[in-house]
Amino acid sequence: MSYLYIYVENEKVENALKYGMKLSEYANKIITLGTEKRGITAFLSPKDSSLLGNENYTCLKISIDNLNIYIYNKVLENTNSISNFFTEFKKYTIGSYEEPVAIICSTILPENIFLYNNILDTPILVENSKDLYYEKSVFEMVESGRFSYSEIYQMLLILGEQKKIFKVTSTDTQTKIYENKFNLKKYTRKSNF
Repeated sequence: MSYLYIYVENEKVENALKYGMKLSEYANKIITLGTEKRGITAFLSPKDSSLLGNENYTCLKISIDNLNIYIYNKVLENTNSISNFFTEFKKYTIGSYEEPVAIICSTILPENIFLYNNILDTPILVENSKDLYYEKSVFEMVESGRFSYSEIYQMLLILGEQKKIFKVTSTDTQTKIYENKFNLKKYTRKSNF
C-alpha cells in the first residue's frame, strides 16, 4: 500500500497542497499507550471515512514515503485493549482490523500530497476495509476446518428468514424451501431433528 487518504476542509486544501500539513496544525487524534501518539487521522481507503460524499471536505491522497505512521483498530479506540490493536504501518497486515485507521505522526510535505480523483486515479488496494476484514475472517473460519460450508449455509438461511429476505414454505416436517424475495432463487434445508 503506497497511499493513505485524508479528508480536509475545502478551505484548507489549497494550503495543504502548497505548503504541506504540519503535524502541530493538522493533528486531530491522540492515542495514549503509556505515551501519547499525536497525529493526523488517515484512512486505507476513501470509503473508510464517514466524510465520503461530504461536500464540505476534499479527499487528499497521501504518499506514505518517509512518514511515521501507525494503524489502530477504531473499534477498540476507547478500551484497555487498544494496545493489542495498534501497530506500525509497515507491520500491519491488510484485513487484520475491523476498522483500521491510520495515524500519521509526522509533518506531511507538499510532495507527498495529491488531490484524490475518485473517477480516474491510481487503483485502490482496499476498496472497503471493514468488508475486507469480514470476508477474510469468514474465509479463515471456514479454512480452519472448524466450520463447514454446510453449517454456514444453514446459518445464512436462518438469518435470511429472520431478516425476511426469504419466503419459507415446508414440504414436510423436516424440509423447508427458502425463496429469495428479490431474485426468486430457491434454496432447500433439511432439518436433522
